Amino acid sequence: MFIFTETQRRHWTAHGWLLLSQCLAPEAVLALSRWAEEMAVPGGHQDQRLLYYEHTGRGTSLCRVERFLDDHIPLRSLIVEGLLPTIASTLLGERALIYKEKINYKRAGGVGYTPHQDAAVCRYVYHHVTCLVAVDDLTPDSGCLEFAPGDLDALMPLNEVGCMDAKIAEALAWTPVPVPAGGVLFFSSNAPHRSGPNQTATQRRAIYLTYNAFSEGDLRQAYYVDRERQLAERA
Repeated sequence: MFIFTETQRRHWTAHGWLLLSQCLAPEAVLALSRWAEEMAVPGGHQDQRLLYYEHTGRGTSLCRVERFLDDHIPLRSLIVEGLLPTIASTLLGERALIYKEKINYKRAGGVGYTPHQDAAVCRYVYHHVTCLVAVDDLTPDSGCLEFAPGDLDALMPLNEVGCMDAKIAEALAWTPVPVPAGGVLFFSSNAPHRSGPNQTATQRRAIYLTYNAFSEGDLRQAYYVDRERQLAERA
């Protein structure tokens, strides 16, 4: 198990998120950008990736890639072996299993995400944590995550699409949490968070890894079967 300092433990308990600026091996930090761009190119042997695109004032661009564990051995090793799942296990209080993985490519002009709690949108699991690995520097200008205080044991009122009620979100005090390239940010399933648009001239890439508690089962395949069905229905 990973051993947190007393300060880190108290911060996690009080806020539901924890920033670890120097967590990954230096060679992994140096490779993150290359790995992310390799996953942005469709095709390849046994390609199972799901690619998403968005329309901005600068045109159409890739905004997300999901389901790439079987397409990239170094990324798979980073995600399912070593320190990241070990930290997730410590935060969950039991062994952590990867539930879903994605890379967000917030290009220049890319949009943000409305306030929400992950526990409201993860259909199969409740007891989970998310690990954000910053590929580029995440800043307020480029749309880093922002967190607000809330009841970490409950869900806030939701709107019709599963995000937080707008009036409640507007009343909260939001704190931007910049993450340097190579830094790691863990946050709990009930931590209220949002992100703004990328107002810079460069992209802002981040890897998001959701880990669920072992007691809830290995549900990654079920999640992606359901995800493919949803995408087919929208097509």
